[in-house]
Amino acid sequence: MSYKIGIIGAARRHQGTGPFIARTFANLGHKISGIVGTSENSTQQAVADLSSHYDIDTQGYTDFKELLNQHDLDIIVIASPPGSHFNYLQLAADNNLHIFCEKPFWWPDSRLALAAYEQNLEAIITKSTLNRRYIHLNTQWPYTLKDFSRLYPMAIINNEIKQFAMHLSPQSQGVSMLVDGASHGLSMLYQLVGAGSLNHIEILQTPNRVVINFDYQHDRGCTKSTLGFIQTNETPKPASYQINGYTVHRTVSLPEYQIQLQSDQQTISIQDPLDASIRDFLASLDAGLESDESALMLGARHLYQLIEHYK
Repeated sequence: MSYKIGIIGAARRHQGTGPFIARTFANLGHKISGIVGTSENSTQQAVADLSSHYDIDTQGYTDFKELLNQHDLDIIVIASPPGSHFNYLQLAADNNLHIFCEKPFWWPDSRLALAAYEQNLEAIITKSTLNRRYIHLNTQWPYTLKDFSRLYPMAIINNEIKQFAMHLSPQSQGVSMLVDGASHGLSMLYQLVGAGSLNHIEILQTPNRVVINFDYQHDRGCTKSTLGFIQTNETPKPASYQINGYTVHRTVSLPEYQIQLQSDQQTISIQDPLDASIRDFLASLDAGLESDESALMLGARHLYQLIEHYK
């Protein structure tokens, strides 16, 4: 089935993934009906970039409601900054759209109490579920785990995950590092060992570096976990993770942008995790699946918990 898609945040600013999301949907045969940007100039530049780089013919708007009035959409992609997500999520739910949302699901610009934060998100998820619309959070790293196992087939024995660490390099600083990056590490833990709780959280910080240590308690035991973030302007961004003491580094070969995982002894090319995430989302739509409300809420709750510990 072919879908009509609108994208909020299709400009390549800082760490934005919007253009690459548009490229993948278009390459899979879906129509990018329109995009929404913050200003007329930036929006038209994004339209021109999508045309010149990816041969995508689309229209630009500075108001999401105008996009909705002009096009009969099936899917909205939310790739704008996290503080803007809530209003777009509300409008998407109100207009019966499937949602492909960049992580985190939402983080408010002004701090809310946990109860209010969860209540706002739950209302959107419930409305989407009642309307039989699907919500997918774009956390890409779990799609690399099968390739990790190719590099280290003996790393995980009897499904025991005693230790996990992830190190990322966001362009942001301070608490924004957690907002931008924590969902990646949490999504890996959910995939590896399932739902659980964060205990004994310890945060070490400097202006350009944040390290979070915690125990992730789950049905199969306890996973000693570390999430590390260091600010850098380096491109492509350095990234790595470790499971039970075995480490892989994500590397990118330019200009073809071939993504690779590198162990101590071997480097292998892998499928683009963004491509895998979008294919998974589309397969869920075609199968008529319901959103995983518990997973969405767990991720939001854990993000809130980590940020609450940041001083």
